[in-house]
Parts: sequence; C-alpha cells; structure tokens
Amino acid sequence: MNIHLVALFHTEDVKKYGFDPILQPLIDDIKILESHGIDLPFSSEKVYGTICQITGDNLGMHGIMGFAESFSGRHFCRLCLIEKDDSQNVYKEDDPKIILRGKELFEMHCSELQLNPQKLCVFGLKKNSTLNSLQYFHVCYNFSLDIMHDILEGVAQYEIKLLLEYLSENVLSKPGLLSRIYAFDYGYLERKNRPTRVNLDSIGNNIGLNSIQTLCLVRNIPLIFGDIVPEGNQNWTLLLLLLQIINIIFSPSVTLGMTVHLKHLIMEHHDLFKHLYPGRNLIPKHHFVLHYPSCIRKIGPLIHMWSMRFEAKHRVFKSTLKNFKNITVSLAKKHQMSIAPNWETSPLNHVEYGPLKTFNVDNEENGEMFAQALPDVAKDIFSTNWVKISGVEYRAGLVICSGTEQEMPVFCRIKKMLLVNSVIYFIVNKLMVDHFSEHFHAYNVFESDEKDVIKADCLQIYKPFDLQSAYGGDDSLYIVPLFSL
Repeated sequence: MNIHLVALFHTEDVKKYGFDPILQPLIDDIKILESHGIDLPFSSEKVYGTICQITGDNLGMHGIMGFAESFSGRHFCRLCLIEKDDSQNVYKEDDPKIILRGKELFEMHCSELQLNPQKLCVFGLKKNSTLNSLQYFHVCYNFSLDIMHDILEGVAQYEIKLLLEYLSENVLSKPGLLSRIYAFDYGYLERKNRPTRVNLDSIGNNIGLNSIQTLCLVRNIPLIFGDIVPEGNQNWTLLLLLLQIINIIFSPSVTLGMTVHLKHLIMEHHDLFKHLYPGRNLIPKHHFVLHYPSCIRKIGPLIHMWSMRFEAKHRVFKSTLKNFKNITVSLAKKHQMSIAPNWETSPLNHVEYGPLKTFNVDNEENGEMFAQALPDVAKDIFSTNWVKISGVEYRAGLVICSGTEQEMPVFCRIKKMLLVNSVIYFIVNKLMVDHFSEHFHAYNVFESDEKDVIKADCLQIYKPFDLQSAYGGDDSLYIVPLFSL
C-alpha cells in the first residue's frame, strides 16, 4: 500500500535511449519540489522534498547511476575504486587500497570521459547521470546497498553450496543431505518458505532458491545438520559467522557498537573463507558487504532499504494483465484504481481474527491474575485462536518476545488471544532461556508453569517465532533468532 507507482517503461526503450530521457520528466518534477515546493491541505507552509536514496538490484543501480553494467571488469564497485584483484584480500573499508568515490572524484572521471570520447569507461564509470542535476542528491552519496540481492541471492547461496559440498564429501551423502533439508520441520511460520528444490549440481554459485527460501534455509541449517558436525569445525564456523552478519544487517534497529562488531565479523568471515577455499574467489557481492557498516551509520538499518517489498510489488503487475496492448498505460491505470479504495477504507492498524468465543475470567485457573491484568473484566471478553495485526499473524503455539532480562530475550508461548474493547491481549506461558547455543545458533529454551497476560502493542519484537527442535536431536527446544535481539 505504501509503495507508489512513479513510472513504467519498456526495457527495450532503456537499451535504445538510456535511462536519462526516461527519467527526465520525474527529474523535472523533483526540481520543482526542491525549489518551489507544493501546497498541501494539512500544512500552512509549502512542503519541499527531494530524493533521499535510491534502491534496487546492483545491475539496475549501476545502469541508472552511470556506472559500468558489468561486475567482471577491473572496477566493479559504485562506492569505491577497489580493483578486481585487490578485492580478494581487502576485507575492510578503511584499508589503504580502498579509495571511496566522492563528488569531486566523480566529476573528474566525467571530465576525462568528455575529453576522451573513445573511452567507454573510466574507473568503472560510463557516463554522468541525470540524477546529479538535482540540488540535493548525488549518486556518490547513495549508500543504499541491497541485502536481498547481495546476501540472499549471492553470498548465502554461494556459501551454502560450498558447505553442503564439504558435508557431502566428509559427513553425509548428497541424497542424505537433501533428505534432511526436505524432511526438516521448519515450523508454522516458514511453511510457505521452506526450500522445495535444492540444486547442488548447478554450474553457477547458486542452489536454485529464491530469496525468502534462502533466508529460511540458512537460518535453519544449524538445526538441520548441527548433530552431525563436530563443534569447532572451521567450515561450520564460516556459516556461523555469516549468520551473525545476517542477524545484524537484518535487524530493524542497529546501534553504533553493532556496526563496529559487524566490521570485525566481516573481516573474520572473509579471511576464513579464503583460508578454507583458497581456490575460490570472493564474489563482488562479498566486497559490497564490507561497505555495510559505514552505510548503516550513514542511512540506518539496510533492512529498511532492501528490494524484497518492491520485488513483491512486481508480482501485482505481472498478474494484472495478460495482454500486451499499450501495457504501460493499462498497468498504470489498473494500479491506481486498485489502491484508491485503500486510502478510503484501510485503517492504520488493521486487525483480523478467527472465530470468537466468550471468555469467562471466573472459570479460568488463573482468573485472579487475568482480572488484574485486563483493563475492565466487566466488559465482554472474547478469545480466539489466531489474530492478524497489520498483516502479522499470531496464533496459539507460536512464540513472542516481550522484552529482555539480563541481556537475554524474554520469550513466551501463546496459549490464547483475548479481544477486550477491540484491544488484543495474549495469554502466554513463559519460556525460560537456558543459554544461547553457538553451535546451533539458536536459543535453547524450556517451558515453565508461569503464566502472563501481554498486551499486543507492548511487544518488543512484533514478529513471532516458531518453537523448534533440532533434526535427530533430543527433546531440546530452540528458538532461531530473526535478527540480533
């Protein structure tokens, strides 16, 4: 709903005319917004604006910003001037071999291109971008790197494949590995994201999964294979380092200290990769990752800038029309008509819930506690087995995080959900955290008899968790972190 359509164009037009003439009408409008502003009914003063950041996949970003649309060349990074060979042994942004791009350097390279028209590229730059004609934006200060394409469609799949190849040669056969992956219980929340077909025989670096399947698999690999890999194994350590990196960059809130820790994790991870696989190259997306700490410090958590939601938006357009007659106009009209009702009817916090049953506090075992926790027990109280708040589903059996104690998360397992005056409350059983298992990269928890009532809008983390078990393990229960808690 909050992703708005600005322009639709044909790929062939980009190939023929380039991005600049296609973007020019948008640039003209933004220049007016920058200099003259617009009048809005809710503001007594003019409202001004500009472009803050642009996000997209690496190929598209290079095209729209004027950089070489190839990652096999000598200079492949849009943030720095690192050379291809040096990128194999440079793992931090403040290394002397890394020269960050800036406006002055960019203009110098543009001048060199103008003086030598026969040159196709200068330090990875093909041409100036019309975006640079804006008053408050320059492509060299666009720090939005896409963790979806870099990690989930790049680094993670590459390293999962290498790990599974190692395990197939030393621990378990390929059919045995795949059998575990397909048979593992990923939990209710990941039922639609579980990997359906893992291709270990592909020629390239990927294993044939989409982004969300990769995220599901990489988070659960420790529980799937942790019982057959000895602790301290270096190949396993590489996976755990990658998961620690993922936990930070996928976090919706990142502190300055976390970015410092991230920098050292990336250095350790890349160094170990080259030690374990000396015959393998770090791919360009490995290099982009070392820019993450400084980019987060400049624009905030990268999870807020990733392409996942925009990619999902593409599906709407793909399913809207089946003909190709004036398709851009037809799609634009269909899109605008589809979102118009949302502005009239959709509340900010939309709540759905399952069948309701009357809930009598007096008949409950912990009725006195419920009576103290609920605001007005004289009102009608209803219970349900599932609710959906702003698109996030909660149901009995799932786990929520209500806060932290002594730097450890407080997990609770949902037993029931109550509806009191249109407000959602969770009746929960508290889970006790025994420890965080580094080897399984998950919190080892056990259930307690302690009950509690938690208001839905008081959750520290709004996303729920599954309560899981390791493959072939004992009765231990684990909670896999979604990000750094």
